[in-house]
Amino acid sequence: MADAVKFVVGIDFGTTYSGYVFSLSNDELTFYSPALWSSGHGCSLKTATAILLNPDQTFNSFGFEAENNFAELAGDRKHCEYYFFRRFKMELHSKV
Repeated sequence: MADAVKFVVGIDFGTTYSGYVFSLSNDELTFYSPALWSSGHGCSLKTATAILLNPDQTFNSFGFEAENNFAELAGDRKHCEYYFFRRFKMELHSKV
């Protein structure tokens, strides 16, 4: 049986944009970034900190894809039952 591959992952969960990089645990100083995120206005190593949930509150999409999907739903006036959140990072720190 082959040895398991282990990864080291760095996540930048930002207020406006989020991204990640990873490395193999046997070569921790070489980092790999994901394929570029397409924003519709170009490409970036980060994506929008936005999430879209379906009407039943299951995951639909994250990042630029969530923004684009929600804009399309709103354009068709089908967005009212969906849950769209963006720039929500600081709300995670608030006291309930």
